[in-house]
Amino acid sequence: MGKAISIHSLRGGTGKSIIATNLAMVLLKKGFDVSLLDLDFRAPSLSSIFSEAIEKPVEYWLNDFFNNRCNIDKALIDISENCGTDGKILIGLANPSIYAILSMVGRSQSWEASALKKLCSLRSFLLNVMEIDYLIYDTTPGIQYSSINAVTSADLPIFVATSDPLDIEGVANVLSEFNDVFRNALILMNKVFPETESLLDEKNKALVSQLEETLGHPIIGTIPCYCDVLRAKRDYSLIIKDPAHPFISKLEEVAKKLVEH
Repeated sequence: MGKAISIHSLRGGTGKSIIATNLAMVLLKKGFDVSLLDLDFRAPSLSSIFSEAIEKPVEYWLNDFFNNRCNIDKALIDISENCGTDGKILIGLANPSIYAILSMVGRSQSWEASALKKLCSLRSFLLNVMEIDYLIYDTTPGIQYSSINAVTSADLPIFVATSDPLDIEGVANVLSEFNDVFRNALILMNKVFPETESLLDEKNKALVSQLEETLGHPIIGTIPCYCDVLRAKRDYSLIIKDPAHPFISKLEEVAKKLVEH
């Protein structure tokens, strides 16, 4: 049976969506069938990231599925042929229009409860019917009902954080106060130090040890701040264009640990 992984963060700007996208591509390159869902309805980005891979106008969004306007198969897009691999990748996109974003804000608790049931049915469909190996959720940052839904319905939550002290303090507070939700979470540190220092192994080990003590959760990986990645166009093809890039190498290490986990 496959595994559902939520990629979460306390705030925007941590690189969560780029990590979710490239992690999905790394797993795809390793021969796994993957599905990537944009559950960040407040600030959707995957429609832009995958714009070059989507050949036809999007007819149905994940918004439509959660609002009972379509079945789940209508809201999934198969982009496997554009990724140059033998594996299968299905993406589900959140509608980036301002109207769609506003319509998803401030939903009632009853709607969110219904959305959780639909997310669980979506998870079952992809993992059991479509036989997806890894289902990855790109969640809404912070503590929102939608993000809690994504985390609780996943087998493994990954919390993306930066080395900013305010970010670390906030993440530690959330992990402590919502221990029942994030009890088995792993931490992925992004933008932790300049890329020129990425080879200082002793410094990295000391950082990991300190963060694990502070956060009370295992660190699954540390990724330096690669300036060229930050400046580059946000698309899905970094692993295709530059598979030897150290950013991809770091994510391959993370993927290996996930497979072993």
